[in-house]
Amino acid sequence: MVGADREAKGLRRRVWRAAVTIAAALFGAGAPLLGGASAQTPDNAAAWRVECTGDGKVLDCRAVQQLFNRETRQLVLSILVRQPRDAKAAVMMIQVPLGISLTDPMQIKVDAGQPERQAVQTCTAAGCFVGLSVPDRLLAAMRTGTELKLSFVDGSKKAIDLTVPLLGFGLAFDKVK
Repeated sequence: MVGADREAKGLRRRVWRAAVTIAAALFGAGAPLLGGASAQTPDNAAAWRVECTGDGKVLDCRAVQQLFNRETRQLVLSILVRQPRDAKAAVMMIQVPLGISLTDPMQIKVDAGQPERQAVQTCTAAGCFVGLSVPDRLLAAMRTGTELKLSFVDGSKKAIDLTVPLLGFGLAFDKVK
């Protein structure tokens, strides 16, 4: 049992490191500001899309959704969900701008469901990252739900609530697998 726990922990670490590396590469080095972030679904929110990278032989694909500030066009939120080849559970990486509270967990829920609470793992010049292994119930809810709701607080303890449309998530994730 100890060996299995150690192996699972090592796998989680490898998945986490890979997700942070991919997220940093995908999201760039510029850190947008939270100022003016809308709690509503932005006009520019579109269906989830699939992005793939690879060497031509093996592709690494992920379902992606990004939200931008309506006025400044700066990235406010980016989410990627992927299914690692060596893991049973999907993983999700959420990027938000710098300036959020690191002591308060982010809450993630679908529609009116129960929230998942996740700590911010790291921040870089590109922003702050929350990574998680996606529980089956959350993945199922994302496939059938209409909105992914993210709540966190900024450095001055002001609540930030973002709503991400789940339009096309199920189709995009099916292509990723």
